[in-house]
Amino acid sequence: MKHLRSVSSGSVNKQIIAYILISIVFLVVFGGIASVLPTRRARQLGHLRVAARKHGLTTSLVHITDVNASLADRVTASGKQLEPKKRCVAWSKQYSDDFPDVPEWIAYTLDRKKTDGMNWEVHQTSGERRALSESYWLEFDRIKTLFPDRCIAIECKRSEVRWLGYENVSSTNDEFIQAMVQGLDTLMCLNTSISEEENAFKRRLETDSEYD
Repeated sequence: MKHLRSVSSGSVNKQIIAYILISIVFLVVFGGIASVLPTRRARQLGHLRVAARKHGLTTSLVHITDVNASLADRVTASGKQLEPKKRCVAWSKQYSDDFPDVPEWIAYTLDRKKTDGMNWEVHQTSGERRALSESYWLEFDRIKTLFPDRCIAIECKRSEVRWLGYENVSSTNDEFIQAMVQGLDTLMCLNTSISEEENAFKRRLETDSEYD
């Protein structure tokens, strides 16, 4: 009887060990798969960015200057100047035609806690410095309210305009994309009107010079 009990006890112990090993293997395999699968937010962002292409928009991950970085992040202990960056998403739309005189600049949103009422900081990015009228910037103040929230910068380049920030997945794709398209299209219209005015002025100068 003692022999039978020891055999039975040994069999139970082996079964327990087998169950433990199977559980460990299952947890390792399942945990590895779960870590590879995209999260719900990642799936939402994926669907949002795919939908953007249907409206002529492109998206990309970029690094831009962090104008709100602290002094400690801008200078090393030895006094070396640094240019801190932050990662964000760029939503871009290209101009439909070639407009050689469109304004080129980038406007950063500023931390209101560090500024006295000034919420944006503008940097011209073209080699040629140009003064844009007050009416232009007043119109830009209106246009930037059209864009989706969580914007950290707006950039006008030679070939495209860009919204830089973080997508808001709590809103529907249609609402977010509609606001993005409206903001980018309106800013592009403002810039192309400036380019057309510049071209018309240059043509008048050329015409006047022919009659001199």
